[in-house]
Amino acid sequence: MSSKRLENAVLITGGGQRIGAYLVRQFLSQTDFPVVFTYRTPRSEVEELIALGAIAIPVDFSDSKNLPGLVEEVKTHVKSLRALIHNASVWLSDAQAPALSAEYADLFKVHVEVPSYLNEHLHPLLLASSSRHKDIISLSDYSVSRVADSHIAYLASKAALQTLSQGFAKKFAPDIKVNDIAPALIQFNKGDSDVYKQKRLAQAALPIEPGAIVVWQAVEYLMNSSYTTGTILQLDGGRHLL
Repeated sequence: MSSKRLENAVLITGGGQRIGAYLVRQFLSQTDFPVVFTYRTPRSEVEELIALGAIAIPVDFSDSKNLPGLVEEVKTHVKSLRALIHNASVWLSDAQAPALSAEYADLFKVHVEVPSYLNEHLHPLLLASSSRHKDIISLSDYSVSRVADSHIAYLASKAALQTLSQGFAKKFAPDIKVNDIAPALIQFNKGDSDVYKQKRLAQAALPIEPGAIVVWQAVEYLMNSSYTTGTILQLDGGRHLL
């Protein structure tokens, strides 16, 4: 184990693309915290983040046997953790993940089993941080609060993640703050039609595509707050008003 392990590092799961990669870049450019992130699929963006100074760990969360090895790998790089951010996610419809299928199981592995395991086994690294605040932040989904009959399993797993977050907030208090961010529309995917975009935008009181910066702002708020734990921060542009 290296004697030059990172102190007060931030660990982000699923940091190889989209919102996760954006958070990696923001931590590297806007803070002094070193960053470690996990990724599943090799891509040029992962190499770009490594070039910026982040440490990347490949892992497939669909196989639970990989978790002990991940924890040990993190420990070889990290002496203490300032924050653990559960960003890794699987988005599947019920047609893509029918009950009893491997895909159905993956939803609960990635959204519930992995965060629970990492919370427990990386707890000592969080306690070792010299920072006044230590944080665990998960990213769930605003749609948990709405009824959707096409993504029942996905939303059930994200609802479980919210419950898990609140449970650990109680368990780890007062040493570690644990919160959840529940985003609605953040950014469109390539290929989304103009009709679809207008339909989605009309669902919010603030009808904009905000971009990943609003997730970063939410993470900043939670990490800087001395009096926020066990909350589910709705990042929804006022959708609950309509």
